[in-house]
Order: sequence, then structure tokens, then C-alpha cells
Amino acid sequence: MGSTKWQALEVVYSARARRQLNEIWDWNFAQYGEAHADGYIEFLQTGVDALAKHPNRGKPVESRPGVRYYVIRRKSKGHAHIAIYSADEKFLNVSHIFHSAQNWRHEIESDLP
Repeated sequence: MGSTKWQALEVVYSARARRQLNEIWDWNFAQYGEAHADGYIEFLQTGVDALAKHPNRGKPVESRPGVRYYVIRRKSKGHAHIAIYSADEKFLNVSHIFHSAQNWRHEIESDLP
């Protein structure tokens, strides 16, 4: 009996998402230092990588067909970051990384054409 190996999607960050990750790193660096900032970005990227294996894990953004969001949180309570993404057969396209305190739904709405 043959077996098929399932492959994760390739993660692609938009320029905006990369800027947002840099801003998150800068804030963590200023508050806690380099090691913490590096670790937190790695934590966020690990969360996104998990989505590449299970892209339906996120919830739909109702106003944006094909767009989903996923909450990446270290602790069960408190702040988190929200990855906004879409997926196709090959790619997980990350368009934004928002802090949970931000009005990310409004930001997504303002991106509509």
C-alpha cells in the first residue's frame, strides 16, 4: 500500500506583514531586550507555520471572502497577535499581523477596494 506525504503550504508574508513583524520586534526589543524580541518573533512565525500545515484552522473574515484570521497567543488569557491570511493550493499568504488590542477588523475593512 502506497503512502502519500502531505506537504505544508509555503508561507509568503506581504510587505505590510513583514513591516508589522519588524514593528513587533522593535517594541519587544525596547521593552525586554534582544533575546526576548527574537524569541517572540520566532513564536509568531511558528504559529504561522502551523497554519501552513492546517490552513483551515483560522476563522473566516466575514467581510472578505477567502480571507481568514488566526489568534496566536502564548497564554490562555491576555494579549495576542492576529495573523490575517489567505491560502491556495501552494501558498499561505499572510497579509497582516495585528496586536489583539488593535481594531484589526476596521483595518481590514479600510483595505477593501
